[in-house]
Amino acid sequence: MKFPISGSLPVIKVNLTCDPTRHSAPRFSFLPQRSVKLSSTFSNPRNFVINNSHFTDQSVNVFSNGPSGIDVLLKASTSEAAYDSSARDPPPRCFPGTREQYIQDIIHWALSNDDQARQPLFWMKGLAGVGKSALAQSCVELLNGLGKPCAAYFFSVNGKMKHGSFFNTVAYQLSTIFPQYRDLVDSKIRRDNTLVEKSMASQFKALIIEPLQDLENQGKSVGFRVPIFVDGLDECESQDAQCQIIELIASSARDGSIPLCWAFFSRPERHIEATFGRTNVSSICYHTILPVSRDADGEIELYLRVGFENVLRECNLPAAPGTPWPSIEDMKVLVDASSGLFVYASTILRYISHSTSLGPERPLREVLDVIFHRQNLANRGVSVSPFDELDKVYMLIMHRIPSRAKPVVQLLCAILCFCGPLSYGDGRGAAVLGNLLRLSAVEFRTTCQQLSSVLHFQNQGQQLSFHDVDTTLPFNHINSCAVSKLCGIVRAQLGGSIAFYHKSLFDFLIDPKRSGNFCVKSAMAENALFEHCFDLRLELEASYVVNGSGMGNGSTLKNH
Repeated sequence: MKFPISGSLPVIKVNLTCDPTRHSAPRFSFLPQRSVKLSSTFSNPRNFVINNSHFTDQSVNVFSNGPSGIDVLLKASTSEAAYDSSARDPPPRCFPGTREQYIQDIIHWALSNDDQARQPLFWMKGLAGVGKSALAQSCVELLNGLGKPCAAYFFSVNGKMKHGSFFNTVAYQLSTIFPQYRDLVDSKIRRDNTLVEKSMASQFKALIIEPLQDLENQGKSVGFRVPIFVDGLDECESQDAQCQIIELIASSARDGSIPLCWAFFSRPERHIEATFGRTNVSSICYHTILPVSRDADGEIELYLRVGFENVLRECNLPAAPGTPWPSIEDMKVLVDASSGLFVYASTILRYISHSTSLGPERPLREVLDVIFHRQNLANRGVSVSPFDELDKVYMLIMHRIPSRAKPVVQLLCAILCFCGPLSYGDGRGAAVLGNLLRLSAVEFRTTCQQLSSVLHFQNQGQQLSFHDVDTTLPFNHINSCAVSKLCGIVRAQLGGSIAFYHKSLFDFLIDPKRSGNFCVKSAMAENALFEHCFDLRLELEASYVVNGSGMGNGSTLKNH
């Protein structure tokens, strides 16, 4: 039997607080405006109805002071991997009028509602230098130009990159597109900051799958599938991580529970091929090959012709009417030597444009002489591959380095290969590298100019600012986020940054069969690097003095 209760009950104000020191469920604390004990009024009340009552809910979410969840996610992301990052500027992209069919096919896959084209995974494989990164870049730019939401992660920026930030970065990019998704992710990370540090499987589930599923359950789905482009998967630092990324994404795609589709671009490494070849992956994946093909000769010729026109323009040399430069015959030789590799064409263009102190004709003749030499070898039955032509251009560039500059240039190449841009995040800044080489800023820039056709120097994009660092505080009280940001700028950007234009140079430098005496893995190169680092260590140790100990002057340990 239900007994109605007349009158009104006291207003109870309920406040929800959260213990900021814990990452588990929040503690609840009820703080009544006036102490009310219903049990004193009703002994063991059951089955009653409250009429004409007034309850006020003043519950609020109270979080500790500090960065928002999205700020934490941004810090754990790799902004350099975005398609429009300054670290990739200028990025590789398809020359207008080239690769149009490939671009059209990829865009059709990304946007089509046709069930036959709606495989959730897409994999384009191809050898180094055929233009995979340029295709991925052009597709992402085209989708953004059309106003179609998408995300992208370029592992190929400056070489090997760690996998721990991959899903964090994708989640952050999605959060900039979908506000409701952003709110859910922000709330999750506020409750548990360690989400961004967990395993890839946990990050994928907590930061991408669950928020998108929650939106679907709330009737707030994005309403269309969003393409995610992943370029240079083979340049992720761990082969196991490369396979795990494919497997995690394929598992989610099979469920069809989230509106994402994924396009991968990579070299056909054995472990990647094996993973994409598994039945549970291949059945939901569209495979295609970007071959080394002479079918691209017309596009390469167009690319070269416009490139040489730019070289003449930069040298303020007007083209002679009716006399193309290079000649039709020389252009045919260059196109044949490219053998379908755009990286070859782009490398010789940079070599010629950066070697124009005596005009562009001389470096062009040097390139043609190298090609004719290779052709003579081929005519005598010596087998050649497309990369032989590229290697000869790299050798030509290395041989043109003045003898007095070669030791320091080879040291620079070794550092870049072993502990520079290709181990992303440590020491690719010009100031750091210059100090390692014991060079002034001017000397370092001069050294980089010896390799300007294969080494990209970018001016510092972000200035150092100590605005957020209170240097009057003890070290353990300084804003660690601000210090970490400053250290990142110093390591990666101070004084400018450098990176290889293309990974094929890295492959060339570490293979003694291809680079010969210029190989950074030769005994001579490794000994030179070891001796240089050993000398630096001795200099560092000698710079310390213990004052007041008889080993120096004063009473403290300091570094001069």
